[in-house]
Amino acid sequence: MVPFGRARVLRLTGLLLFALTVFLSPPEAECRPRTDSRLSPPLFTLSYPLGRLTLAAGGTPLRLYLLSKRSGSLDRIDPTRGQSFRRLSNLPSPEDLAVGTGGHRILISLDSSRRLLVLPVSAGPPRALTVGLNPGQIARSSDGTLYLAARAVHIVYRLSPDRSRTTDWTAIGDVFRRMSPDTKGDLWLPLARGEQVADLDASHLRIRKSYDLESCRKPTRVLPLVPGGFVAGCRNALLSLDPSGVESARVMLPSRRGGGVRDMLELPGGDRLLVAFRKRKLLNLYHLPDLSWGSSFRTPYCPVRLYLFDGWPILFVVMDDPAHDRTWLFGYPLSAFGGPSVDKPAIGPLTSSPRMTP
Repeated sequence: MVPFGRARVLRLTGLLLFALTVFLSPPEAECRPRTDSRLSPPLFTLSYPLGRLTLAAGGTPLRLYLLSKRSGSLDRIDPTRGQSFRRLSNLPSPEDLAVGTGGHRILISLDSSRRLLVLPVSAGPPRALTVGLNPGQIARSSDGTLYLAARAVHIVYRLSPDRSRTTDWTAIGDVFRRMSPDTKGDLWLPLARGEQVADLDASHLRIRKSYDLESCRKPTRVLPLVPGGFVAGCRNALLSLDPSGVESARVMLPSRRGGGVRDMLELPGGDRLLVAFRKRKLLNLYHLPDLSWGSSFRTPYCPVRLYLFDGWPILFVVMDDPAHDRTWLFGYPLSAFGGPSVDKPAIGPLTSSPRMTP
Protein backbone atom coordinates (compact mmCIF):
# COMPACT_ATOMS: atom_id res chain seq x y z
CA MET A 1 0.00 0.00 0.00
CA VAL A 2 1.38 3.43 -0.98
CA PRO A 3 1.90 5.74 2.02
CA PHE A 4 -0.33 8.81 2.13
CA GLY A 5 2.55 11.21 1.80
CA ARG A 6 3.97 9.48 -1.27
CA ALA A 7 0.53 9.27 -2.95
CA ARG A 8 0.04 12.98 -2.44
CA VAL A 9 3.44 13.70 -3.98
CA LEU A 10 2.55 11.52 -6.99
CA ARG A 11 -0.74 13.33 -7.48
CA LEU A 12 0.96 16.72 -7.30
CA THR A 13 3.62 15.56 -9.76
CA GLY A 14 0.92 14.40 -12.20
CA LEU A 15 -0.89 17.74 -11.99
CA LEU A 16 2.38 19.59 -12.58
CA LEU A 17 3.20 17.49 -15.66
CA PHE A 18 -0.31 18.07 -17.05
CA ALA A 19 0.01 21.83 -16.56
CA LEU A 20 3.40 21.87 -18.26
CA THR A 21 1.95 19.90 -21.21
CA VAL A 22 -0.88 22.40 -21.63
CA PHE A 23 1.25 25.54 -21.37
CA LEU A 24 4.30 24.35 -23.28
CA SER A 25 2.48 22.66 -26.19
CA PRO A 26 2.11 24.72 -29.37
CA PRO A 27 -1.14 26.72 -29.12
CA GLU A 28 -3.94 26.21 -31.63
CA ALA A 29 -6.13 29.06 -32.83
CA GLU A 30 -9.64 27.68 -33.12
CA CYS A 31 -11.48 28.51 -36.34
CA ARG A 32 -14.50 29.41 -34.22
CA PRO A 33 -13.58 32.55 -32.22
CA ARG A 34 -15.37 33.52 -29.05
CA THR A 35 -17.12 36.56 -30.52
CA ASP A 36 -19.23 36.55 -33.68
CA SER A 37 -20.16 39.53 -35.84
CA ARG A 38 -23.70 39.91 -37.07
CA LEU A 39 -23.94 39.24 -40.79
CA SER A 40 -26.01 41.68 -42.82
CA PRO A 41 -29.21 40.33 -44.44
CA PRO A 42 -28.52 38.90 -47.92
CA LEU A 43 -29.42 40.86 -51.02
CA PHE A 44 -30.92 37.70 -52.50
CA THR A 45 -31.05 33.91 -52.09
CA LEU A 46 -31.52 31.17 -54.68
CA SER A 47 -32.10 27.48 -53.94
CA TYR A 48 -31.04 24.39 -55.92
CA PRO A 49 -30.95 20.62 -55.32
CA LEU A 50 -28.05 19.64 -53.05
CA GLY A 51 -24.83 19.45 -55.06
CA ARG A 52 -22.01 21.50 -56.55
CA LEU A 53 -22.84 25.03 -57.68
CA THR A 54 -20.24 26.90 -59.74
CA LEU A 55 -20.30 30.57 -60.75
CA ALA A 56 -18.58 32.39 -63.62
CA ALA A 57 -18.93 35.92 -64.98
CA GLY A 58 -17.80 37.81 -68.06
CA GLY A 59 -18.76 39.79 -71.13
CA THR A 60 -20.00 43.32 -71.76
CA PRO A 61 -22.43 43.96 -70.24
CA LEU A 62 -21.25 41.75 -67.41
CA ARG A 63 -23.25 38.53 -67.08
CA LEU A 64 -23.27 35.98 -64.28
CA TYR A 65 -23.81 32.25 -64.88
CA LEU A 66 -24.51 29.43 -62.46
CA LEU A 67 -23.88 25.74 -63.12
CA SER A 68 -25.71 23.12 -61.05
CA LYS A 69 -24.13 19.66 -61.16
CA ARG A 70 -27.04 17.96 -59.44
CA SER A 71 -29.76 19.36 -61.74
CA GLY A 72 -27.51 19.41 -64.86
CA SER A 73 -28.48 22.99 -65.66
CA LEU A 74 -26.87 26.29 -66.65
CA ASP A 75 -28.66 29.46 -65.49
CA ARG A 76 -28.03 33.13 -66.06
CA ILE A 77 -28.33 35.09 -62.81
CA ASP A 78 -29.46 38.68 -62.36
CA PRO A 79 -27.87 39.56 -59.01
CA THR A 80 -29.55 42.97 -58.87
CA ARG A 81 -32.97 41.32 -58.70
CA GLY A 82 -32.04 37.88 -57.43
CA GLN A 83 -33.57 36.14 -60.45
CA SER A 84 -32.40 33.14 -62.47
CA PHE A 85 -33.06 32.34 -66.13
CA ARG A 86 -32.52 28.83 -67.51
CA ARG A 87 -30.00 28.76 -70.37
CA LEU A 88 -29.33 25.01 -70.75
CA SER A 89 -30.73 21.78 -69.28
CA ASN A 90 -30.01 18.05 -69.20
CA LEU A 91 -26.24 18.36 -68.94
CA PRO A 92 -24.57 15.05 -67.94
CA SER A 93 -22.55 15.64 -64.74
CA PRO A 94 -21.31 19.19 -65.40
CA GLU A 95 -18.24 19.97 -63.29
CA ASP A 96 -17.05 23.53 -63.97
CA LEU A 97 -17.65 26.49 -66.25
CA ALA A 98 -15.93 29.62 -67.48
CA VAL A 99 -16.75 32.58 -69.68
CA GLY A 100 -14.24 33.02 -72.50
CA THR A 101 -12.23 36.17 -73.07
CA GLY A 102 -14.51 38.76 -74.65
CA GLY A 103 -17.56 37.12 -73.12
CA HIS A 104 -18.81 35.48 -76.34
CA ARG A 105 -18.53 31.83 -75.31
CA ILE A 106 -19.28 29.68 -72.29
CA LEU A 107 -17.21 26.58 -71.54
CA ILE A 108 -18.51 23.67 -69.47
CA SER A 109 -16.46 20.63 -68.43
CA LEU A 110 -18.30 17.32 -68.05
CA ASP A 111 -17.16 15.03 -65.26
CA SER A 112 -16.72 11.26 -65.90
CA SER A 113 -16.08 11.96 -69.58
CA ARG A 114 -13.53 13.38 -72.01
CA ARG A 115 -15.72 16.24 -73.14
CA LEU A 116 -15.66 20.01 -72.90
CA LEU A 117 -18.72 21.88 -74.15
CA VAL A 118 -18.42 25.28 -75.85
CA LEU A 119 -21.57 27.29 -76.50
CA PRO A 120 -22.29 30.88 -77.52
CA VAL A 121 -23.47 33.27 -74.85
CA SER A 122 -26.51 34.52 -76.75
CA ALA A 123 -28.04 31.44 -78.40
CA GLY A 124 -27.17 28.25 -80.21
CA PRO A 125 -26.31 24.64 -79.39
CA PRO A 126 -23.09 23.62 -77.63
CA ARG A 127 -20.13 22.09 -79.45
CA ALA A 128 -18.27 19.18 -77.81
CA LEU A 129 -14.46 18.97 -77.67
CA THR A 130 -12.45 15.88 -76.74
CA VAL A 131 -10.04 16.54 -73.86
CA GLY A 132 -8.39 14.60 -71.02
CA LEU A 133 -10.17 12.15 -68.78
CA ASN A 134 -12.38 13.66 -66.07
CA PRO A 135 -12.11 17.32 -67.09
CA GLY A 136 -12.60 19.57 -64.08
CA GLN A 137 -11.67 23.15 -63.33
CA ILE A 138 -11.33 25.74 -66.09
CA ALA A 139 -9.00 28.57 -65.03
CA ARG A 140 -8.13 31.82 -66.78
CA SER A 141 -4.64 33.32 -66.45
CA SER A 142 -4.02 37.06 -66.22
CA ASP A 143 -3.55 37.33 -70.01
CA GLY A 144 -6.94 35.72 -70.69
CA THR A 145 -5.68 32.25 -71.69
CA LEU A 146 -7.85 29.38 -70.48
CA TYR A 147 -6.48 26.21 -68.86
CA LEU A 148 -8.26 22.96 -68.13
CA ALA A 149 -7.47 20.44 -65.38
CA ALA A 150 -7.94 16.74 -66.16
CA ARG A 151 -8.32 15.43 -62.62
CA ALA A 152 -8.05 11.68 -63.28
CA VAL A 153 -4.57 11.99 -64.79
CA HIS A 154 -3.42 15.18 -62.96
CA ILE A 155 -2.77 17.05 -66.22
CA VAL A 156 -3.16 20.76 -67.03
CA TYR A 157 -4.13 21.58 -70.64
CA ARG A 158 -3.85 24.92 -72.41
CA LEU A 159 -6.82 25.73 -74.66
CA SER A 160 -6.45 27.42 -78.04
CA PRO A 161 -7.58 31.07 -78.34
CA ASP A 162 -10.73 30.06 -80.20
CA ARG A 163 -11.38 27.25 -77.65
CA SER A 164 -11.56 24.70 -80.46
CA ARG A 165 -8.84 22.38 -79.13
CA THR A 166 -6.10 21.86 -76.57
CA THR A 167 -2.70 23.13 -77.67
CA ASP A 168 -0.31 21.95 -74.96
CA TRP A 169 -0.26 20.11 -71.66
CA THR A 170 1.85 19.22 -68.65
CA ALA A 171 1.62 16.38 -66.12
CA ILE A 172 1.67 17.57 -62.50
CA GLY A 173 2.20 14.17 -60.87
CA ASP A 174 0.09 14.90 -57.81
CA VAL A 175 -3.52 15.50 -56.84
CA PHE A 176 -4.54 19.16 -56.91
CA ARG A 177 -7.99 20.54 -56.08
CA ARG A 178 -8.11 24.03 -57.59
CA MET A 179 -5.77 26.14 -59.68
CA SER A 180 -5.42 29.81 -58.69
CA PRO A 181 -4.11 32.37 -61.20
CA ASP A 182 -1.96 35.29 -60.06
CA THR A 183 -1.46 38.70 -61.67
CA LYS A 184 1.83 37.69 -63.37
CA GLY A 185 0.53 34.88 -65.58
CA ASP A 186 1.29 31.92 -63.30
CA LEU A 187 -1.05 29.27 -61.92
CA TRP A 188 -0.74 28.08 -58.31
CA LEU A 189 -1.67 24.51 -57.33
CA PRO A 190 -2.04 22.89 -53.89
CA LEU A 191 -0.51 19.41 -54.09
CA ALA A 192 -2.37 17.15 -51.67
CA ARG A 193 -0.09 14.11 -51.50
CA GLY A 194 3.24 15.90 -51.32
CA GLU A 195 1.92 18.64 -49.01
CA GLN A 196 3.34 21.27 -51.33
CA VAL A 197 2.33 24.31 -53.34
CA ALA A 198 3.47 24.45 -56.97
CA ASP A 199 3.99 27.68 -58.91
CA LEU A 200 3.22 26.75 -62.53
CA ASP A 201 4.66 28.99 -65.25
CA ALA A 202 1.57 29.03 -67.47
CA SER A 203 3.30 30.47 -70.53
CA HIS A 204 5.72 27.51 -70.72
CA LEU A 205 3.60 24.98 -68.78
CA ARG A 206 6.37 24.04 -66.38
CA ILE A 207 6.63 24.19 -62.60
CA ARG A 208 8.66 27.24 -61.66
CA LYS A 209 8.99 26.37 -57.95
CA SER A 210 7.58 23.96 -55.40
CA TYR A 211 7.15 24.98 -51.78
CA ASP A 212 7.12 22.37 -49.02
CA LEU A 213 4.56 23.05 -46.31
CA GLU A 214 5.60 21.87 -42.87
CA SER A 215 2.85 20.00 -41.01
CA CYS A 216 0.14 21.15 -43.41
CA ARG A 217 -2.02 18.10 -44.14
CA LYS A 218 -3.74 17.83 -47.53
CA PRO A 219 -3.63 21.44 -48.75
CA THR A 220 -6.89 22.20 -50.56
CA ARG A 221 -6.60 25.89 -51.52
CA VAL A 222 -3.82 28.32 -52.31
CA LEU A 223 -4.20 32.03 -52.96
CA PRO A 224 -1.30 34.01 -54.47
CA LEU A 225 -1.16 37.48 -52.91
CA VAL A 226 -0.77 40.66 -54.94
CA PRO A 227 2.37 41.86 -53.05
CA GLY A 228 3.89 38.37 -53.51
CA GLY A 229 3.83 35.17 -51.54
CA PHE A 230 0.70 33.14 -50.93
CA VAL A 231 -1.75 31.77 -48.38
CA ALA A 232 -2.39 28.03 -48.17
CA GLY A 233 -5.38 26.35 -46.55
CA CYS A 234 -5.06 22.78 -45.26
CA ARG A 235 -6.96 20.29 -43.13
CA ASN A 236 -5.17 21.35 -39.96
CA ALA A 237 -3.75 24.81 -40.60
CA LEU A 238 -3.94 28.11 -42.43
CA LEU A 239 -0.55 29.59 -43.27
CA SER A 240 1.04 32.40 -45.27
CA LEU A 241 4.44 32.53 -46.96
CA ASP A 242 6.26 35.71 -47.94
CA PRO A 243 7.65 36.35 -51.48
CA SER A 244 10.93 34.60 -50.58
CA GLY A 245 9.08 31.41 -49.59
CA VAL A 246 9.52 31.77 -45.83
CA GLU A 247 6.49 31.07 -43.67
CA SER A 248 5.40 34.28 -41.99
CA ALA A 249 2.27 33.20 -40.09
CA ARG A 250 0.29 30.10 -39.21
CA VAL A 251 -3.12 29.53 -37.63
CA MET A 252 -3.67 26.03 -36.25
CA LEU A 253 -7.18 24.68 -36.84
CA PRO A 254 -9.11 22.18 -34.72
CA SER A 255 -8.15 18.59 -35.45
CA ARG A 256 -11.72 17.32 -35.58
CA ARG A 257 -12.42 14.75 -38.26
CA GLY A 258 -13.47 16.39 -41.52
CA GLY A 259 -12.26 19.85 -40.51
CA GLY A 260 -9.98 22.25 -42.29
CA VAL A 261 -10.16 25.02 -44.89
CA ARG A 262 -12.84 24.67 -47.56
CA ASP A 263 -12.40 27.90 -49.52
CA MET A 264 -10.65 31.27 -49.27
CA LEU A 265 -11.08 34.69 -50.84
CA GLU A 266 -8.86 37.77 -50.75
CA LEU A 267 -11.06 40.83 -50.29
CA PRO A 268 -10.47 44.14 -52.14
CA GLY A 269 -7.54 46.10 -50.77
CA GLY A 270 -5.34 43.02 -50.37
CA ASP A 271 -5.25 43.17 -46.57
CA ARG A 272 -8.12 40.84 -45.60
CA LEU A 273 -8.78 37.15 -46.14
CA LEU A 274 -12.19 35.50 -45.85
CA VAL A 275 -12.12 31.77 -45.05
CA ALA A 276 -14.82 29.06 -45.13
CA PHE A 277 -14.28 25.81 -43.23
CA ARG A 278 -15.41 22.27 -43.83
CA LYS A 279 -18.64 21.34 -42.03
CA ARG A 280 -18.81 24.69 -40.20
CA LYS A 281 -21.53 27.33 -40.44
CA LEU A 282 -18.91 30.01 -40.24
CA LEU A 283 -16.89 32.58 -42.18
CA ASN A 284 -13.71 33.93 -40.59
CA LEU A 285 -12.02 37.18 -41.55
CA TYR A 286 -8.23 37.41 -41.11
CA HIS A 287 -5.80 40.25 -41.69
CA LEU A 288 -2.97 39.84 -44.19
CA PRO A 289 -0.17 38.98 -44.18
CA ASP A 290 0.08 38.09 -40.47
CA LEU A 291 -3.24 36.15 -40.36
CA SER A 292 -4.33 37.98 -37.22
CA TRP A 293 -7.99 37.32 -36.58
CA GLY A 294 -10.51 40.06 -37.39
CA SER A 295 -14.09 38.83 -37.30
CA SER A 296 -16.27 35.73 -37.39
CA PHE A 297 -19.61 35.60 -39.20
CA ARG A 298 -22.20 32.93 -38.49
CA THR A 299 -23.99 31.65 -41.59
CA PRO A 300 -27.37 29.89 -41.92
CA TYR A 301 -25.82 26.89 -43.68
CA CYS A 302 -22.33 25.50 -44.43
CA PRO A 303 -20.35 27.76 -46.83
CA VAL A 304 -18.55 25.76 -49.54
CA ARG A 305 -17.61 28.32 -52.23
CA LEU A 306 -16.83 32.06 -52.19
CA TYR A 307 -16.96 34.29 -55.28
CA LEU A 308 -16.27 37.95 -56.02
CA PHE A 309 -16.45 39.55 -59.48
CA ASP A 310 -15.33 43.00 -60.63
CA GLY A 311 -18.40 45.06 -61.41
CA TRP A 312 -20.61 43.88 -58.52
CA PRO A 313 -20.03 44.91 -54.89
CA ILE A 314 -21.50 41.55 -53.88
CA LEU A 315 -19.98 38.56 -52.13
CA PHE A 316 -21.52 35.40 -53.58
CA VAL A 317 -21.55 32.52 -51.08
CA VAL A 318 -22.58 28.96 -51.98
CA MET A 319 -23.89 27.06 -48.95
CA ASP A 320 -24.92 23.43 -48.46
CA ASP A 321 -28.01 22.47 -46.46
CA PRO A 322 -27.88 18.64 -46.31
CA ALA A 323 -30.74 18.45 -43.81
CA HIS A 324 -33.13 19.73 -46.48
CA ASP A 325 -31.27 18.37 -49.55
CA ARG A 326 -30.63 21.92 -50.83
CA THR A 327 -27.70 24.06 -51.91
CA TRP A 328 -28.14 27.82 -51.71
CA LEU A 329 -26.62 30.85 -53.39
CA PHE A 330 -26.52 33.88 -51.09
CA GLY A 331 -25.58 37.37 -52.26
CA TYR A 332 -24.26 39.62 -49.47
CA PRO A 333 -23.25 43.29 -49.74
CA LEU A 334 -19.47 43.41 -49.82
CA SER A 335 -19.59 46.30 -47.36
CA ALA A 336 -20.80 43.83 -44.72
CA PHE A 337 -17.24 42.44 -44.48
CA GLY A 338 -15.41 45.75 -44.28
CA GLY A 339 -16.39 46.87 -40.78
CA PRO A 340 -14.07 47.35 -37.82
CA SER A 341 -12.56 44.33 -36.15
CA VAL A 342 -13.94 42.93 -32.91
CA ASP A 343 -12.05 41.45 -29.96
CA LYS A 344 -9.18 39.16 -30.89
CA PRO A 345 -9.13 35.56 -29.65
CA ALA A 346 -6.88 34.78 -26.72
CA ILE A 347 -4.52 32.59 -28.80
CA GLY A 348 -2.75 34.07 -31.82
CA PRO A 349 -1.03 32.54 -34.87
CA LEU A 350 2.22 30.63 -34.81
CA THR A 351 5.26 31.30 -36.99
CA SER A 352 7.83 28.93 -38.47
CA SER A 353 9.88 28.46 -41.62
CA PRO A 354 9.01 25.86 -44.29
CA ARG A 355 11.40 24.08 -46.61
CA MET A 356 11.54 25.26 -50.22
CA THR A 357 12.42 22.95 -53.10
CA PRO A 358 13.55 24.59 -56.36
